[in-house]
Amino acid sequence: ARLSKAVEAIHQNPERQWTLDALAQIAGMSRARFAAHFLTVSGQTPFHYLALWRIGIAQSLLKKGQPLKIVAPNAGYASPGALTRAFFKHTGLTPLAWLAAQTSAGA
Repeated sequence: ARLSKAVEAIHQNPERQWTLDALAQIAGMSRARFAAHFLTVSGQTPFHYLALWRIGIAQSLLKKGQPLKIVAPNAGYASPGALTRAFFKHTGLTPLAWLAAQTSAGA
């Protein structure tokens, strides 16, 4: 239940520059306990979860035809370049290459 408060905060404000302290405070836990408990429950670190959530938001916005300069801040990235680096790290494709693949696959 405590973790759900932090996850809900991430979902409601993905663009916020989250810190472990802020997430732990929302969950009512210490930093160390929050990080360990999050990993145990979800199988990933809080920041890996946040990154995947942000990439999902970016994918959704890209599919809607939004340009990278709009997608980046809405998905929590300071610039289109920062989004592109994170996107590539998690998907193996740049945002535009991913979008082209989605378009050609009819997704």
